[in-house]
Amino acid sequence: MRRVLIVLFLSAILLTACGGGEEAAPTSTAIPTQIPTIEATMTPERPFEIKLPEGSMKDPYGVAINSLGHIYVSDAGNHRVLIFDAESNLLAKWDKEGSAEGEFKTMGFGGLAIDANDNVFVVDNGNYRIQKFDKDGNFLLQWGSEGTEDGQFVRAIGIAVDADGNVYVTDDGNPYLQKFDNNGVFLMKFGGEGNGGGKFKHATGIAVDAQGNLFVADYETKYVQKFDATGAFITAWKMGEDIGFPGTPEGIAVDADGNVYVTDYDLGRMQVFDNDGNFLWGLGGKKTSDNPFKRPTAIAFGNGVIYVVNQSGAKVSVVEFP
Repeated sequence: MRRVLIVLFLSAILLTACGGGEEAAPTSTAIPTQIPTIEATMTPERPFEIKLPEGSMKDPYGVAINSLGHIYVSDAGNHRVLIFDAESNLLAKWDKEGSAEGEFKTMGFGGLAIDANDNVFVVDNGNYRIQKFDKDGNFLLQWGSEGTEDGQFVRAIGIAVDADGNVYVTDDGNPYLQKFDNNGVFLMKFGGEGNGGGKFKHATGIAVDAQGNLFVADYETKYVQKFDATGAFITAWKMGEDIGFPGTPEGIAVDADGNVYVTDYDLGRMQVFDNDGNFLWGLGGKKTSDNPFKRPTAIAFGNGVIYVVNQSGAKVSVVEFP
């Protein structure tokens, strides 16, 4: 079976961990003193690199693919969004820094999402808002302000859109997941401060499946949690139990079969689970030059491959499905 790995690579300043806090105790009984070598179930071929015509990315975080196969990357450290075609050619840059409509001021992280109409939603956390654009970058609307009330943000980070166009936002400075309609009208929130069981400490990645179930990563507690469409807690699981070493979930995506893909920010892995959290396979984790992941964040599917953003090295790894 053919293995493909494409890397968009540019030198960047490594973002220190996107959140702090005390780590939850791992669930494994024996913790190795060093990260073990992880045998991936699929091994990509040697990567090649595609560089931007000019400049470089810095602390990229989010990625999403539209119906045309265009790849949108949140180049958070440079306060901009980059758009590539399926062959990784740069098509456009939305790169006005500031606080006016259509401008960005990020905190060095933040996701983006695309709805069924190819509208693009960008986390603009330095301005405490979400901005909505059409596929060509025309500003449509914005919502949010600084604070902890409904519709407000402290450090918005993850974003996802369901089949009905509703928008979900995580906030690692305010332990709630908020739900909005497609025009930013607040609908509900759930969560609160806690260690799993439907609560959050440092929620980051979020994804929604075809049934409306929500999957949320928590960087600090190490849990991936599943909720139904009403926000009712269903189940939770931790990263790294297959290797006996605690992992740190960051980005999440769900494929057409309902399988859940989660990046491990600290160990440089991508792990795949079924819809109930049972481990299926993993890729990466080796401290070698052929590991495609280093500080991986967001995941997206498109053009028949998997796109994973890496903050360290500022690259987007592209890997075939097994």
